[in-house]
Amino acid sequence: MSEHFDQLLRHSPLGILCDFDGTLIPFAATPEEAVPTDPLRELVGRVSSLPNVTFVIVSGRTRDFLERNFPGISLVAEHGAFRRGQGAWEPLRDELIELAALHGRVEELIARYPNARLEQKSTGLVLHYRQLSPSEREGFVVEASSLLDSFAEKIPTFQRSESTLAFEVRPSYIRKSTAVPWVRERAGHGARLLAIGDDLTDEHMFGALEVGDEAVVVRHGDRRRTKARFEFSSPEQVVTFLREIYELRIGERARVSTLPAPVERPRNIRESVSQSLLVVSNRLPSMRSAEEGKPARVGGLVSALGPALSTRDGVWLGWNGKTIDDTEESVAVLENDFSPGLLGMDLKERWYRDYYNGFCNRVLWPLFHCFPGRVRFARKEWDAYEEVHRVFADVAVKAVDGRGTVWVHDYHLLLLAREMRARGHSGPIGHFLHIPFPPPDLFEMLPWHKEILDALLSFDLLGFHTPGFMRNFLACVGTLHPARVSDDGIEYQDRRTRTGVFPIGIFPGDYQKGETKDFQEEIDGLLRILGPARLVLGVDRLDYTKGIPERLLAFGRLLELYPEFRTKVSLVQISVPSRADVPHYAEQRQQVEEIVGRINGQYGEGHWVPVQYSYRGYQQAHLARLYRAAAVGYVTPLRDGMNLVAKEYVAAQPAEGPGVLLLSRFAGAAVELRDALLTNPYDIDGMAEDLRRALTMPLDERKDRQRKLLARVESSTAATWGEAFLSALEACR
Repeated sequence: MSEHFDQLLRHSPLGILCDFDGTLIPFAATPEEAVPTDPLRELVGRVSSLPNVTFVIVSGRTRDFLERNFPGISLVAEHGAFRRGQGAWEPLRDELIELAALHGRVEELIARYPNARLEQKSTGLVLHYRQLSPSEREGFVVEASSLLDSFAEKIPTFQRSESTLAFEVRPSYIRKSTAVPWVRERAGHGARLLAIGDDLTDEHMFGALEVGDEAVVVRHGDRRRTKARFEFSSPEQVVTFLREIYELRIGERARVSTLPAPVERPRNIRESVSQSLLVVSNRLPSMRSAEEGKPARVGGLVSALGPALSTRDGVWLGWNGKTIDDTEESVAVLENDFSPGLLGMDLKERWYRDYYNGFCNRVLWPLFHCFPGRVRFARKEWDAYEEVHRVFADVAVKAVDGRGTVWVHDYHLLLLAREMRARGHSGPIGHFLHIPFPPPDLFEMLPWHKEILDALLSFDLLGFHTPGFMRNFLACVGTLHPARVSDDGIEYQDRRTRTGVFPIGIFPGDYQKGETKDFQEEIDGLLRILGPARLVLGVDRLDYTKGIPERLLAFGRLLELYPEFRTKVSLVQISVPSRADVPHYAEQRQQVEEIVGRINGQYGEGHWVPVQYSYRGYQQAHLARLYRAAAVGYVTPLRDGMNLVAKEYVAAQPAEGPGVLLLSRFAGAAVELRDALLTNPYDIDGMAEDLRRALTMPLDERKDRQRKLLARVESSTAATWGEAFLSALEACR
């Protein structure tokens, strides 16, 4: 490597493209605080004056900032929108950029998150959220993504991009890659280029380099994928590197000693050993913490499947949460830093739009939850759904032994067994549906219902949460498909597909642990606001299937019909941000907030707020503390596959003074938790009456119900669910 860089750094002519934030200087709390020191300005000036060297700072910063701090240096501003050599600034394109329609809505968002910051540029704008707390970031990311994506969808010449703890919207033709041919031309015939940068915007610059050029990435946090072959760990190393390049070129140094290290590439799936068990889901579990250096809190599905994957030498395949340009190739990368091993794939922007937000969440999600009025069909979205399955299958057959076991999860991947069979996989493939399955009259609405049923019958085992969901599926096959349904399975084209009921559970002990001081302080602050009022608690993703507006209306109706509860009871509704870039979800949030405002305005008093509404996520220990404090667990979805909040609430209750679980009869959990107080969320008056009954239930009845509910929750856990399904699937051999 030393010889390689020695030849590159001595080459004439040499062009150097260098990012600024995170590359030449460390990140600061705000962009205003991130300014170059005088020694850094002096060093950049000396490097740029070297004979046969063209040094250019390529940054997302504005022209004014760069010119003020680096006078006389060749500059590229705003990610390539403007560039300046020895003369005046030149725009990449001579167009008028109109952002007035977006600016007002962004300012409204910033007003709700005072520690976020708006940076206005001549070609776009940037939303910085570095100063937000980890819990605030979750809501901000969802809202900002939704806002910027909806703007870019209406004005296709714009796109949203991400950098370190910031979102930016700018014209799609503006990229740092446009600086590469400009620098090459300025450097002269035969030039070799060296590009140094740290974030995703610099990857475009790296990708535009040619054979003989080199790219160096400055690593931050959990940045894994890069086109660069070499890396530095800090801006300080970059500065030392530039200083040594200067000394080398003027003859004061024989060799550069501060060299970047080769990038350690995560293993491509083609280089990995085939596994005996493959779990496939649309999205990989998050195993990394939002705060660097702290262990991640993994979800119940990870906890349930982790031991099975480890004992069976398994790996987990799914989308890694990152999107790439439609022109780029999606590559599966194996991460062995975690247990189980994670095999992550990027989604192309088109797939994210048409497959994920489109067919999955605008067709299958509302239809399977029996909301036909929310369904929207588009042929291009079905085409994308099929295409993504082909890509997943290409990776899956390389990741698992040809006779190995494959467990596929949820509605995003209904076609995967068909595609894997077409590629020669002969081992058992099972599918578990985490949402309801609709009855035939609704399922038949799908223009592609025959194709989906065909594909599902390529699985060996199909699992459902409840007998009702399984009966709906069998009715669809019997009504809409030529397959033969018998007592021991479904026979079609020389294959037999079995079905089974496998209700998913939780790990009850996770909600019965003692509390740390940090968790006590945060939740105690919320409970102090409630004062002596009894707590009614709702916890949901913000989704129209969860029945949050109906729940709020029923609570308001309780206060109207039974005034004695005023000042005595408060509802805390926690809505975890979800899919805000789908229009129905943005509408749902607006509706919820309007109802909260109306109830608080009508019934609130100076010392009592009827409804406390929180649009954010909470950690498991926070939720356990709230569950224990709640007199009523208010779990009232209009339709739900299972709803683990109901089981979490039961697990967290104190034995001597338990609360009451008020549960929708249309949640999958109601099949198991029959000793909850079951309610009809479509009947507002009836739900208000059930809420009154829950709040006035005698202690003996509460304890008796809790004893039976807890026994059920403890007998059917996440671990027993995972083992039961895998045992049934492996028996299909």
